[in-house]
Amino acid sequence: MRVLDLGCGVGRDLAGWGVTAGDRVTGIDIDEQRLLAAKHSFQQRIFLQGAGEHLPCPSASFDRVIAGVALPYMNIQKAMAEVHRVLVPGGRLSVSLHLPSFVWAELVHNAFPRPVPTIYRLYVISNGLFFHVTGKTVGFMRGRTESFQTVRGMSLALRRAGFCDLSFRRGQGPAGDTFIVEAYKAPREAIQLPELREA
Repeated sequence: MRVLDLGCGVGRDLAGWGVTAGDRVTGIDIDEQRLLAAKHSFQQRIFLQGAGEHLPCPSASFDRVIAGVALPYMNIQKAMAEVHRVLVPGGRLSVSLHLPSFVWAELVHNAFPRPVPTIYRLYVISNGLFFHVTGKTVGFMRGRTESFQTVRGMSLALRRAGFCDLSFRRGQGPAGDTFIVEAYKAPREAIQLPELREA
């Protein structure tokens, strides 16, 4: 199986996601230094520098895309369109995401009362609420993006990008509770084409 680890950072063991030693894993991250560390730790994998909104990969080149708490820092609607593009028909998407409680804790414990971090965390909360309602995120200064996610927001974003068979569950990550989303790109047979009429 061809697996894309989106936002791979310094690399990680993907066994918890069901990835085996026989799978061909490609990691993508925007941070060059993290990619160098990943290449050192996981020499059998391919690593590319790039952003989720503009994946440096051909269309239909992966059977599965995994993103471990990377999507909250992307323009989700653009990233989902790109993930859909690089997945084969019937391909699977698996992501872990921030719950609203994570963002609230960041505001209370790590930002307040410092003005700049507090303003940024208030943006993240507002962006999460906007995402909940619309399934879209809005960038901050210099293109930086962050938000929390909800089942409603992810359902809107994924369906808009062309995903189906969505499922949601709670999970545990290094920073506490997350929620896990699974979705599939529709198989080729399921795509409805308009009927041709005889002239």
